[in-house]
Amino acid sequence: MTPPEAAKAVYLHVGAPTAGGAFLQRVFWENQRRLGAAGVRYPVTGPLEHFGAVMDLREMTWGGHRDPAWDGAWNRVAKRAREWRGDRVVLSQELLGGATEEQAKRAVESFGDADVHVVFATRDLGTQLVLDWQEQIRHTHTIPFGQFVGDLIEHGIDAPEPFGEMFWGLHDPVRVLRTWEAAVPRERIHVVTLPAPGERPGLLWSRFCEVAGIEPDACETAGVPEGEPLSVLEAELLRRLNVRLAPALGGDYERIVGAHLTGGAFAAAAEPGGRAPMGLPPEHAAWAAQRTRQIVAALRVAGYRVHGDLDELTSAGAPATALQPRDLPESEVAEAATNVIVHLLERLSEARERVGLAQLRADLTGVQEGLGRLLEVASAQPAPALRRAVRRAGMGR
Repeated sequence: MTPPEAAKAVYLHVGAPTAGGAFLQRVFWENQRRLGAAGVRYPVTGPLEHFGAVMDLREMTWGGHRDPAWDGAWNRVAKRAREWRGDRVVLSQELLGGATEEQAKRAVESFGDADVHVVFATRDLGTQLVLDWQEQIRHTHTIPFGQFVGDLIEHGIDAPEPFGEMFWGLHDPVRVLRTWEAAVPRERIHVVTLPAPGERPGLLWSRFCEVAGIEPDACETAGVPEGEPLSVLEAELLRRLNVRLAPALGGDYERIVGAHLTGGAFAAAAEPGGRAPMGLPPEHAAWAAQRTRQIVAALRVAGYRVHGDLDELTSAGAPATALQPRDLPESEVAEAATNVIVHLLERLSEARERVGLAQLRADLTGVQEGLGRLLEVASAQPAPALRRAVRRAGMGR
C-alpha cells in the first residue's frame, strides 16, 4: 500500500512589525531560485506583491489610497502556493498580524489542503515601543516620543489613531495569535524570540529556518541588511523635519527620505562623534518590563512552539547609554541640522558635476556621429577640402 503524501506546509510570517519582516521579505525575494531548488516556494512575482496581497485580504487602504493592482492579489498569491509541487511555501507580511478572525480563516482556507503554520517574531516590549515610534517617524508622522509612549500606555489600543491600533493590534503577540488560533491549531503557531537590533546577527534567519525546516545555507543572506534603528538624534531631527518635508514631498516622501536622509545624510553628518541609541524613559521602562513579563506568562500558558527562549524577552535591558529626544540639547540638534544641510549640498554639487559630464559625453557622441556622416559624404562625393577637414578631426583614415 502506497503511503499518503505528506501535506504541503505553508509558513505565514505575520509579525511583529520592526522585528525583521523587511529582512525576511528581501531574503525570500532575492533567493527565489535557491528556495525553489530546496523545495520551497515564495509565491510572489514582484518585491512588494506581498504588501498588495495583504491589502487585498484585509480590504485596506494605505495613506487613504487603494491601488487597483491590489484587487485579487491575495488569491493570485494563494493560487501559486496551491499549485506548487514542492512541500513548503513561505510568505511574510507583518500586517497579517492585524487580520480579523474572518480574514485569518479566509487566508488559511485559500491554501487548500496545506497545513498552515503561523510565525510571530517579537522582542521585549520596551524595544518594540522605541522601534515602532521610529517607524512612524519614517512614515511622515510628527508625534513626540514621550506623547507616543504615554498615550499607548494610558489608553492601550484606544490610543489616538493610528497609533493605538497600529501598535497594540500588531505588536501584542497574545492578541495577534489568539486571533489566528481561530484558523490554525496551537501546535502550528510559532513564536520566535529576538534580542535587540544589532545583537547576534543572523539569529532571526537561523530561527526562522528552524521553524520552516529550511537549511540556513540554502539562501544567500550576507548582502541583506537586518535593519538598524535610528539614533536618538537622527530620529528627533527627522521628526522635526517631517513638519515641512511631508507636505512638500507628498508621495515621494519615503523614496527621497530613505535615499538621501536616513540612508545617507544622517549617518554621514548628523553625529560625527557617535550614534547614541534610544531607550524608554525610566518612568515607562518599568511599566514596559512588567507588561513584557505578563505577555511572556500568557505565551507560556498558550503553549505555542517557541524558537529561542521566552526568557530572552524578560532579561533584555535598555543600553546603558540610551537617551530620549528630550535629553538632546537644542544646540546639538541645530548643529546636526547644519551638518545635514552641508552634506546634502555637497552631494548636490557632485550630482551636478556628474550630470555635466554626462551631457558632455552625449554632446561628443553627437559630434562624432556627425563627423561620421560627413566622412560618408566625403567618400561618396570626394571633395578634397572636406576630406582634409574630416582627417584633421581625426575621423578619416
